Amino acid sequence: TGLDEIELPPVSQIVMVVQDVDRVIQLYSSTFGMGPWTVYKFAPEKHWLMEEPSYPKFLMAKATLGDIELCFMQPLEGESIHKEFLETHGEGIFNLVFDVPNYDEVFDKFIKAGFKPLARAESYVETYKKFLRACYFDTRSIGGLLIEIRQGDRGSWLMESKR
Repeated sequence: TGLDEIELPPVSQIVMVVQDVDRVIQLYSSTFGMGPWTVYKFAPEKHWLMEEPSYPKFLMAKATLGDIELCFMQPLEGESIHKEFLETHGEGIFNLVFDVPNYDEVFDKFIKAGFKPLARAESYVETYKKFLRACYFDTRSIGGLLIEIRQGDRGSWLMESKR
């Protein structure tokens, strides 16, 4: 399958797609004591869905859990793989994120292994004070989850104020 050729660092983020971010963070806070949460709206400057330009907007909520960030994403506007997932599967774990310092190299390895990019984004992210390059690959055939690679070193996307 070529999977053994793609070396990934430890997981950086677990993403769940939800209907109502506010409801879910209230439940996770009161039930599991998770938080504090950073909540913000995100509209990527550049976004491609199946390699066609698209203009989604999301409500995001993030909290750090040790070295992993938990992210809830609520689709607000536009077409996205997140909106499609919510409509067809309901709420749930959507993808795992891996921060890779060699983004272009890892991107090429996913392509060579036969995985298609479902969505890509390039944007400044105010919450992280960084420019984002990311790609969601269709890896559902090997376990049901998508894998997202993000340009950056391990942990570079954890919110500074929460470390």
